[in-house]
Amino acid sequence: MSSWEGFFCLNPNILVLDSHFHLNYLNSLKLTLEKAIKKNVVTGIVAGVWNEDTLENLSFSMDPNLNSILCFLSKEMDIKNSFDLNKFSCFLSHGLHPMYVHEKWILENGKLNNEKISNDLSEFNQILLNNKNKIWAIGETGFDLSNDILKHKNCNSLTKQNLIEIQNIAFENCIQAAINYKLPVILHLRAPWNLCIQKIKWAKNQGVNNMMIHCYSGPAEELKILSKLSIYCSFGAVPTWQKATKNRDAFLKCDPLFRMLETDSPDLPPEIPGVGKLTENEPANLIEISKILAAHLNKTDIELIKSSNENAFRFLGIF
Repeated sequence: MSSWEGFFCLNPNILVLDSHFHLNYLNSLKLTLEKAIKKNVVTGIVAGVWNEDTLENLSFSMDPNLNSILCFLSKEMDIKNSFDLNKFSCFLSHGLHPMYVHEKWILENGKLNNEKISNDLSEFNQILLNNKNKIWAIGETGFDLSNDILKHKNCNSLTKQNLIEIQNIAFENCIQAAINYKLPVILHLRAPWNLCIQKIKWAKNQGVNNMMIHCYSGPAEELKILSKLSIYCSFGAVPTWQKATKNRDAFLKCDPLFRMLETDSPDLPPEIPGVGKLTENEPANLIEISKILAAHLNKTDIELIKSSNENAFRFLGIF
């Protein structure tokens, strides 16, 4: 029996972990975290989008209005004994998100802003060095060829291959950082899956240990390959949407040893039977998401949460 059994036992005080959410984008932060705590969602992995987001998240630890309710877990702590069910405890990640690359690094004429790239990479590495005891994962990083990027004014003169090459600058810097600091990697992947699999294999060959695809939106048939590569896949509220049959199929077919639950708050809110799709997302909604998705697996929500918790701790390298 795991020494963490107290966190996973089937009782009302089970610790619930949100595998991916955006702390600094949440509305009415203190109220939102209080709502989460009341539903036993008391910890989670905070997504890292860009340097300024990581710094904003870190600044919350110095906010006296949040000290009584929010804390950032440090690697110097005895994690097993550090959780307070009256506080929201964060595992912080630090990334260079592919959806920011075209805004940050590409000029309106389609040329690269090489000085900005150099400065951002230097700042990224310095933030990581300065806060290595509080940063538990690298990411988000990855590849995105969604219409939001392809149709952006900065990308009009660029091909998809051009964009992949520019996003790859951020990706490879993040992978090297993960290797240097022996950290897991959180992936954002909205690009052709042959490319995504290729880059995952490359990163694994470079020496990255644990990797997680957050808010998995790929084909269900790719999950066998990902399982063989020991890649974790996190699912949010999209599979709760009535029309999202492909996403739900992927959730159902994901290897339970590598499946996790997230909200991606405040984005992609769940669709609640009898209520409809909520207008925004928050960590507290993980309880409703787990109930809906557990029913599709013919499991209880507690069983699904327990499995997701264990996988998240394993992904982070805690046990």
